[in-house]
Amino acid sequence: MISVKANFMKINNALRTPALALVFCALSGPSLLGQITQDYLQFSQVGQFGSARMQSMANAFHALGSGVTSLHLNPAASVVNSDSKMALGLSFDQNQNLSNYNGKESNSEDDYFGFAHVGALLVAEQIDQTNPWRKISFGFSMATLKNFDQSIFASGNTQTGLSHYFANQAQGTTLGELQLGNGESLSSAYSYLGNELGRGAQLGLLAYQAYLIDPENENGNNINYLVATNDQRRQNTYMELGGAMRQFNLNIATQYGDHLFMGMNLNSHVLRYTRSTSIKEYAVSENSPLQNLTYNNFERTDGEGFSLQLGAIYAPGTHWRMSLSYDSPTWWQLNEESVESLSSSILVDQGLDNYVMDPEVRNFYEPYRLRTPGQWNAGLAYVFGPQGLISASLSQKDYSSGAFNEDGSSFFNNANNTIDQEYTQSMKLSLGGEYRFGPWRLRAGYWQEEQALKNTDLSDNFGMNYGIGFYGGGWAIDAAFVNTVTYDYSARYLLENQFSNELKSNSLIISLALDL
Repeated sequence: MISVKANFMKINNALRTPALALVFCALSGPSLLGQITQDYLQFSQVGQFGSARMQSMANAFHALGSGVTSLHLNPAASVVNSDSKMALGLSFDQNQNLSNYNGKESNSEDDYFGFAHVGALLVAEQIDQTNPWRKISFGFSMATLKNFDQSIFASGNTQTGLSHYFANQAQGTTLGELQLGNGESLSSAYSYLGNELGRGAQLGLLAYQAYLIDPENENGNNINYLVATNDQRRQNTYMELGGAMRQFNLNIATQYGDHLFMGMNLNSHVLRYTRSTSIKEYAVSENSPLQNLTYNNFERTDGEGFSLQLGAIYAPGTHWRMSLSYDSPTWWQLNEESVESLSSSILVDQGLDNYVMDPEVRNFYEPYRLRTPGQWNAGLAYVFGPQGLISASLSQKDYSSGAFNEDGSSFFNNANNTIDQEYTQSMKLSLGGEYRFGPWRLRAGYWQEEQALKNTDLSDNFGMNYGIGFYGGGWAIDAAFVNTVTYDYSARYLLENQFSNELKSNSLIISLALDL
């Protein structure tokens, strides 16, 4: 992701890297808007999360309220419990990513291990039985809302090579700025251009020195650039994503009378996201001047956010449960850094000349703000008694309502306009059930969520989950088998080279719960 706020950079002397640390924010262009709005969607969507019991029933828990992690869905859930509790869980994930790039399919597979949840809640009953405020509960819980870990590989032929991206970024920078002066190193020139002219000039420098772009004329004041080689390329893109988005909440809830439960959460969010991208291009023609190029880029985003939740559960009788809850937008403060290098092999009479452009400079971007959309949730459940239950949840989220820095900068205004025009509201339906026989529990669930994009041929995201549990009287151990399928697009760095991804995730979640 590239963060942009003004058309300048400035040196932060308090930071040290092998060359020079930069704090900058100066980018524009359709390709960068595409990148930042793709990351907006990444940070706005959550996966299946919580305890093994909750996930095995597809998170259809808004109206039920049993357990610790259900308070992440509905803050009224904690006071439904009759006893104080603590719980923790681990997850084991296997991801398979199928990419389609111009009709050619590629696969990648990965295994991951993660911490799913931990928390506790305290339930206190009213001693005075004539008081309508029957119970109060306090809770603290952490849940991993989304695990970003996955690898993506896409390969195919294209008429729009990566040189076009660099040529677009170099436009407007004078040729003299892209030429190294006497005694000037690549690192110092790269740092200088970042401070004085911005990100596009940095990319232009790397591309010009690697012979990927040519000036329209050799005048030092030239500001127009062309790709040095414009032929069909075979492009391989490999991305390795990492990190997680976690939510920590403080909960308070109360029961009024026999039927109404109400609660509130104050949530702190932590985001850790990394993306390592390596793009390799090879000439299809043996006589192409540009035989191959490699562009490596590493990006890291760290952030903290805040949100709140309000919710209620109404139990009109022995069997039925109804709920309504609201998740506010999450207000993020994000920080980013990146490092990059570019290499090329140019065909000449004597053979291949190799050029390696590695400035060894880490770029630190100016912090920026992001507001991801809120969500409304409604739930309905029917409890059969000791034999089991069935539950359903319906959630609505308007993805067009999010926004980056609302500070008047043209880049963020354009990004926010793109969000408003390309994204829409999405509905998510979750269904789950549990059957009990003796101490054993059998569970199953299904969920389906509409795509957030307005105009897309992507299928809806969905998942089918299963689970088993054992209740030992005061303690319980549960396991869930979670299978999800999600669809999206990736474009690194040109929209012309966009490819689709089908991510199949298979997870095993093990949770332990204790009554206190």
